[in-house]
Amino acid sequence: MESQSDGTAGERHIFDKLRELTPTKLAVTDSSGGCGSMYVVEIEAECFRGLTRVKQTKLVNALLKEELKEMHGMRVICSVPSQI
Repeated sequence: MESQSDGTAGERHIFDKLRELTPTKLAVTDSSGGCGSMYVVEIEAECFRGLTRVKQTKLVNALLKEELKEMHGMRVICSVPSQI
């Protein structure tokens, strides 16, 4: 997984916090035009396997509990890595 070194400070902060879930793919985008009020998180992680979409999203939200207090909203798109 690559780092998100070219994003905004908010994108990098969220990216770094979500690395705790050991994602195989992770993208964080500030969809508010750079002001940090809205984000889109696309995350693929093995820890989501067997969980409902709601539980997957709750895992992400739990890690970003404090950050969510400062946001207007966040769209979370979770997925599970394909099995070979």
